[in-house]
Amino acid sequence: MTVTVKSKMPIVVPPSVRRLAGFKSGDKLEFKVSGGIVSILPKRDSGDTLTPEEAKVVRRGEAQLKRGDSKPWRAVKHALAR
Repeated sequence: MTVTVKSKMPIVVPPSVRRLAGFKSGDKLEFKVSGGIVSILPKRDSGDTLTPEEAKVVRRGEAQLKRGDSKPWRAVKHALAR
């Protein structure tokens, strides 16, 4: 399917393409561009992914576990709240 890009109009995903892709009203979409190719992917709920800071805390905790270190839950809760 081909659509025409216009200067003052957003690009519209045709209903047949949305249906084939399984996109529904209200879905969030993520656009990725690489080498001139645009991919449109369903955006996962933000609750499913960690922020970079949260990921850093998790990696630190995993490293502590591997070393055999442990912390009381209060300290872990405090670190996550930052």
